[in-house]
Amino acid sequence: MSRIHDWAENLRRMMQPRPTWRAEAEYDYYQVDPSQLAAQWDRQKLWQRQGQLGGLLLCDALGLCDRERLAGLRVLEIGAGECMASQALHQLGAEVWAVDAVPKQIWAAAAQKRQTPLHCLIGDALDLPFAPGSFDLVVANLVIHHVRPLSRLFGELVRVLAPGGQLVALEPAPLVGLLVHDRTSDNEAPLWPQTVVQALTQAGFADAASSYQWVRLRTARLGPLSPSYRVSARKPGPVVKAQLGLLRQLVPSRLEGLLVDEGCSFGTLATAQIATLAELVAQQRLG
Repeated sequence: MSRIHDWAENLRRMMQPRPTWRAEAEYDYYQVDPSQLAAQWDRQKLWQRQGQLGGLLLCDALGLCDRERLAGLRVLEIGAGECMASQALHQLGAEVWAVDAVPKQIWAAAAQKRQTPLHCLIGDALDLPFAPGSFDLVVANLVIHHVRPLSRLFGELVRVLAPGGQLVALEPAPLVGLLVHDRTSDNEAPLWPQTVVQALTQAGFADAASSYQWVRLRTARLGPLSPSYRVSARKPGPVVKAQLGLLRQLVPSRLEGLLVDEGCSFGTLATAQIATLAELVAQQRLG
């Protein structure tokens, strides 16, 4: 019955107009559970021992498993979560900035600073603290369907990309996603590929396109029956190397390796959750 309820709720959200993304909804869903912290820490160690195999599989599905292409690029991952993709992108030679709204998701990856020197940041994908042209590549894994309005999100992403820079994302396919997706935050609902492609074009991206993907099977042959799809687009203009610039200060937090955008609109929520996490991490002697 729970699965049927989740399916019906996902269908309702997909069919009705979506409200603007709210940080409160994300924090209500991603609450700190002390019993999960050790498992998050252990996952980070496991991924290191496996040579970031899972992340490399994601990069392959994104079309980004190319060391020659990625070497020296500055990459932004929005909604980075536990940074599986970010860590693999770093391993492939990129400089990676991993941004997430929720400390509970990213804290353990941030603490791996010595093994995987990512720049981990709590920030708002709708209001990034970076100057125009700061990144060569923007990556998103199962994130875009969380955020509304798409026009504002894609407008912000095209802003921080250098001319010729690319956006690549994986999204849950609506047909399969409706059936298998668990309960989610109130911000989340599946998007049709054509909806994302159209929004990218309207935001000023060029060559926006989509293709269905089955990440684990490494195939696109099942089309709409695949669990996910990939979208890609580029910022118009000849390729220019990104030059990182900051619009606001990035402040170190109480959690090792984790920065916070000082102008983040939900900074109070982030600071409170960081304080809770810092105490629990110290108590469990993680990190």
